Amino acid sequence: MLNILKQVSLIAQSDSTVYIHGESGTGKELIARAVHLSSTRKDGPFVAINCAALPESLLESELFGYEKGAFTGALRSTKGLFTQADKGTIFLDEIANMPLSVQAKMLRVLQEQQFYPVGSKKLMDVSVRVIVATNSDLVVETKEGRFREDLFYRIHVVPINLPPLRERKEDIPPLIEHFIKKISTKMGKKIKGITPQAMQKLMLHDWPGNVRELENTIEYAITMTQQNVISEEIIFQTSGLFPDSLKPLKEAKAGFEKNYLENLLKSTKGNVSRASELAGKYRADLYILLKKYDLKPDNFK
Repeated sequence: MLNILKQVSLIAQSDSTVYIHGESGTGKELIARAVHLSSTRKDGPFVAINCAALPESLLESELFGYEKGAFTGALRSTKGLFTQADKGTIFLDEIANMPLSVQAKMLRVLQEQQFYPVGSKKLMDVSVRVIVATNSDLVVETKEGRFREDLFYRIHVVPINLPPLRERKEDIPPLIEHFIKKISTKMGKKIKGITPQAMQKLMLHDWPGNVRELENTIEYAITMTQQNVISEEIIFQTSGLFPDSLKPLKEAKAGFEKNYLENLLKSTKGNVSRASELAGKYRADLYILLKKYDLKPDNFK
């Protein structure tokens, strides 16, 4: 991770497009934010969107904005995320899921820093640093015609490869320390740290969900503990992480996920905005998960 952080400090000095590749949950948005905060644009906005979370029509209008009357329901002109990110950075997560029609518009933004809002004939100018991320192999996506070759070469300027957490376990202790400070502050709890026994258990886990799974585990532990440290016993209570009897992986992950979401909604009293912030997920992604487990936020208010 030290090598990646060195890369970040060098990359931040330019305005080149950054391409981050890694498994889901490896911390791609954290790296994107680090690039932004180390750059000359740090005082400008950082805007993030998951390209897989919205259908084609909504993604285009979300990115580029739209004119009043451009489509049914467009009751007023609305600025898109590129305009909101002017003088700052925009982070496009899961760019492999961007539809080809939107990719064509993306190419112009990268080449000219210009675009037309949906339904508008007025060209908009922006000054935006673009960072993209994916867990897909874009070379394969390009060969199979699902991703534009010209766009691939336009975004693949400064690549960063994020290895999975199981291959960089030395990052686990500092990540845990960071998450304890961040989450306990948000929850208003005074958690001093983690016991050596609990740390050992977390170091032995392979973390198929990577950094996101680790953060969720720490959040669950902080939510459930009644002490000022995270103990081994609390870690063992984390459903699906260290089960008493082994279950199929899919079942264990689903059990943990549902249990985590229920506790998240309880701790936020059904406030989805607060819940998505604590979970480090986009609102759209969180709604998808809640629907998957038939969890209704209103039932937790």
